[in-house]
Amino acid sequence: MVKTVREVAEDLDAWETFVRGVDARLDEGRAQSLIARLALLPVRSSRATGLLGSYAHRGGEPLCIRLQPLQEPELLRTTLLHELAHACEHLTSPQPHRHRCSHGPSWRAWALAFDIAPKGSGRSPVLNNLRQERLKPVAVCERCGCVFQRLRRLPARRSWVHPECGNGRVVPLSTDRRSRG
Repeated sequence: MVKTVREVAEDLDAWETFVRGVDARLDEGRAQSLIARLALLPVRSSRATGLLGSYAHRGGEPLCIRLQPLQEPELLRTTLLHELAHACEHLTSPQPHRHRCSHGPSWRAWALAFDIAPKGSGRSPVLNNLRQERLKPVAVCERCGCVFQRLRRLPARRSWVHPECGNGRVVPLSTDRRSRG
């Protein structure tokens, strides 16, 4: 079951902080409208290990907030408020259909209204460890033998080089499951 922003924010003890922040930045009518609109926005689980969360929109319409649920609880609360700052910045923008989720002055003002540090990204030791566990060898440098590890294989039809050893050619490892021992 997909939860809404309000349900997740209440679970994380962030709802009142969100409401106070919106009330502080907007007049009463606009504030209530924005709060009501974002309260129903779905929060979807993310499998990403490089991002703690994201705000998804298409044009002027919000789609959802994605959160990686395996991060530390206090960081999860901050991540939700961070993504809500993106949503608020987007929906109060003069041209929301042309919006880019940046960490500029408008977003920073929303972040401060939600009592979070106005910085671009956080780090989670738990997710970093999970990412390291998921890395797999995908290629090797023909010149020095360096093995490249990634979460996904290298894209096909592209030439890769290893500049650290003098531009040795990087050769993808076989992805054919039958050739694995």
